[in-house]
Amino acid sequence: MSQPAYRDIADAIRQDIESAHLVEGDRLPTVRELAARFGAPVGTVSRALDLLRAEGIVVSRHGRGLYVRAFSRITRTSPNRLSRQQWGTGHAIQDHDTGARLRVVHVEVTEVPASDFVADALKVPAGAAVLSRARKFAVDDRVVQTATSHLPLDLVAAVPAIAYTGPGPGGIYARMAEAGVGPVRFSEQVICRMPTPGEIAELDLPAGTPVVSIVRHAFSATGRCLEVNSMLLDSSAYILEYRFDAG
Repeated sequence: MSQPAYRDIADAIRQDIESAHLVEGDRLPTVRELAARFGAPVGTVSRALDLLRAEGIVVSRHGRGLYVRAFSRITRTSPNRLSRQQWGTGHAIQDHDTGARLRVVHVEVTEVPASDFVADALKVPAGAAVLSRARKFAVDDRVVQTATSHLPLDLVAAVPAIAYTGPGPGGIYARMAEAGVGPVRFSEQVICRMPTPGEIAELDLPAGTPVVSIVRHAFSATGRCLEVNSMLLDSSAYILEYRFDAG
């Protein structure tokens, strides 16, 4: 069974980009020009372009048309990225994802009242002060992810370096491990959803692009939750890869 015509058109434009007939920053032909090229109705072409926008391959510039937005997706491989061999040897978790690609991180550290969700996980009273580590990651000059960790203040008192914007090689997990309270187990919940208006602005998302919401809990050897990390990923920028043995 053949696929819908709009998908054929999207595939053809995608091939133009992959073969470098169109490169990053190029302006696409107008909808009418594309309709003439493919011998298709304007509505069918518009649907194909909507699909490419949702994939992050093209982006609208107000009043100026559609432009190519080429970007090599980041492969986020779990559980390897969270292994002690990664952060325990002084490497950032994000290094596992992005390798040598240019990465810029903006970090803000402050104390905030614990939401009900955070308080329940960290076993502190709702509204109690907890440490917030809010980060924004840009890769190859494109904002791809935000992440906010919440940590209990007694842990901060025991491991002061986790309150620094630059906690040192291996990040906060390495500092915790040095103090004898490092994480030994993680859990992650993954949800794909549409972003809020604020999230669209923060991640500079093309219209119609979903986000991947990931909440990670880090646990000590005693089973205590040390951290609640709420991440938001531009779905068009990532591949989520999971590797595990058969039980």
